[in-house]
Amino acid sequence: MFSVILYGRNDTHGYNLHKRAAISFNAIAEVMSDPDDEILFVDYNTPDDHPTFPEAIHDTLTEKTKKVMRILRIRPEQHAHLKSKTHLVALESQSRNVALRRSNPRNRWILYTNTDMLLVPRVENESLSDILGGVPDGFYQIPRFELPEMLWEAAFDRRDPAGNLAKLRDWSVRYHLNQVVHNFMPMKYDALGDFQAALREDMFEIHGFDESMLLGWHCDSNLAARLALYRGRVDTLIDKVFGYHCDHTRVAAANNKGRQTRMNNQDQYIWDVATPYITAQAENWGWPDVEIEEIRLDRDTSYQRFTAGLDAAMKPAEVSYSSTSLEWHLYDDLTYDIPHTLPFVCDQMLTFPRSTSVMMVAARAEFVSRFAVAWKAMGFTGKILVPTECEGLPTDLEGVERASFETLLPKTDMFIFEFGLATQRADEPVRAGRHAGPVDSKRLKVISRLFRQAAASEAETRPPNRRTARRFVGVNVIYNKFWPLFTDYVGANINPFCSQVLAGLPRIDPSLRGKVLRFRGRRAL
Repeated sequence: MFSVILYGRNDTHGYNLHKRAAISFNAIAEVMSDPDDEILFVDYNTPDDHPTFPEAIHDTLTEKTKKVMRILRIRPEQHAHLKSKTHLVALESQSRNVALRRSNPRNRWILYTNTDMLLVPRVENESLSDILGGVPDGFYQIPRFELPEMLWEAAFDRRDPAGNLAKLRDWSVRYHLNQVVHNFMPMKYDALGDFQAALREDMFEIHGFDESMLLGWHCDSNLAARLALYRGRVDTLIDKVFGYHCDHTRVAAANNKGRQTRMNNQDQYIWDVATPYITAQAENWGWPDVEIEEIRLDRDTSYQRFTAGLDAAMKPAEVSYSSTSLEWHLYDDLTYDIPHTLPFVCDQMLTFPRSTSVMMVAARAEFVSRFAVAWKAMGFTGKILVPTECEGLPTDLEGVERASFETLLPKTDMFIFEFGLATQRADEPVRAGRHAGPVDSKRLKVISRLFRQAAASEAETRPPNRRTARRFVGVNVIYNKFWPLFTDYVGANINPFCSQVLAGLPRIDPSLRGKVLRFRGRRAL
């Protein structure tokens, strides 16, 4: 019957985002009853090394919510062409249009709302699907009622949407919450963007939201102005459903900072609108030719992919724990435990596109072999690129491409540099005072040289049409002689030694290289 379209990203937009979004997602799913109903959440520009926002809060979502939700992930690389035109990190018109293009064509209605709304049918046990199924064609709005922060934050249970809706029916009367705030037409009510129900075919006919609106605010008012022209009127569903907004103004969000807020021009996009159509984007609204990743929380989750990769690449440990040491005399010891380290390497990969191609510059053949197995089992389809300059590595692994470093550079989406000892055996004790032999030193010298070259020339050697920097993952680069090398060139966080892994983007300003702290005479982060 209807597709709900929401957007956001995995950040901290406004106050207590995780709770109010979970409350909202679950409440919206609760009032769905048609098998074609869906929640389309566009995760816009979340950093590649983060999961999408719904994935991050999946444990607070009901099973029904997980079943009806489709997550459409727009990557930073797909936003990069707009980055210079806006101060915003998440764009409303683009998000909503991407979802509209990919919405269920069997649904009659598109409902635009936000991730902090609860919709309460005025007749108990009536669904929003029933309501929308029984109203005539048109364009519908409802007023937004504010819900004080203390009520939703302290009294709502994220996973009890039925109970939350029941509380709202009580509170709305007990605490006089229902105040209708009228606005200038075509904005029938204040904050109209929290409920606008339009026919799907109408939205396609008028070419969706206006994608030239890049400064924030008034996208919903522009849509209302255009749909009012197209339909000839604006209708209301106030007699059938109430909408409650989880107020979150204790902390200013990115587009709610008073005079600092940059807005789209009201005259251009509201009062002077003369046509419902946007002919300039008639052929390309909603990015029809862009491949958009879709994620479902009720199947093939990141956790399942992660454990599938690790289970394929290693066996369970035979002892309850292992030991290592941070003693100074072991600073030059480069031995490490691959089965212990591999989970932390895979953890750096999982949230990236499955088509990612990763270059592996490594010393230990076992590391490459185990990673290749995990990579495939995690569902990645991109190539593992291994430079021929790296000697002693396997040449017959499925999904691995061997070529010169220079040849592989423009094919690479991500780098892994592993600074281990090629001669270390799988059963050899870790950090027991082992020194590098001639073979080890020779191969580590090659890895160091290729690392410097890749990091220093990253911007010039990216794949064609790529706009964002590539990620560097360093393996066995904490508390040893390759720690300062890696952090000279890569802006990595300070990680615990136990993970053995650092990751980040190459430093943009060459003058920052070498600006690392010193700790007891040793160069550190």
